Amino acid sequence: MSEVKLSSELRTDLSKSETKRLRREGKIPAIYYFHQQKPLPLVIDQKEFRAAMRTGTQLIDLQIGNKHHNCVVKEMQYHPVTDAALHIDFMGVNLKEIISIKVPIRITGEAVGVKTFGGVLEQHLWEVEVKCLVSNIPGDINIDVTDLNLGDSINVGHIKLEEAEIQTPVTASIVSVVKATGAGREEEAEEKAEIGAETEAEEDKEGKED
Repeated sequence: MSEVKLSSELRTDLSKSETKRLRREGKIPAIYYFHQQKPLPLVIDQKEFRAAMRTGTQLIDLQIGNKHHNCVVKEMQYHPVTDAALHIDFMGVNLKEIISIKVPIRITGEAVGVKTFGGVLEQHLWEVEVKCLVSNIPGDINIDVTDLNLGDSINVGHIKLEEAEIQTPVTASIVSVVKATGAGREEEAEEKAEIGAETEAEEDKEGKED
């Protein structure tokens, strides 16, 4: 598979004040570790990291000083409001080893149940865990929802990967199309109104006959 290049700098000051300063300047505190080697504290540029992640490539060529390291993002912490990355754990990998890794899900298309029948698309899963050779790590998993109608759903069992074994339960739901929240109530109100009108008409008719 292809890899994306990402540069970094070693951190020497690990204080909280320095961490806050780095984040204010658009940097991300990070750490790189590889098996039993001593972890290396790093700092990554926020914009460069986002650009790298948009490629959909999981394998990263991380430059630390004059050295290059094959790695993957093992863990990431996000800001609860802005969704910006607050901290990243990079795990060094050997291209010939087998690892478990979470692969992002990308939803494509517009469901017919939403476009034509006013339903709502609900996403339940944003990533799938797979087990494979590092060299076979898949990119983003694209899920096309175009044919989904009201009541339809797609689960993990629908995903087919040739060179990776899916670890997430096959019954786990990824996305579904449901009625809009107020749709059921509106229909119920209309039915009640129709029944009320019919009853009132019957009573009025009976009254006239009497």
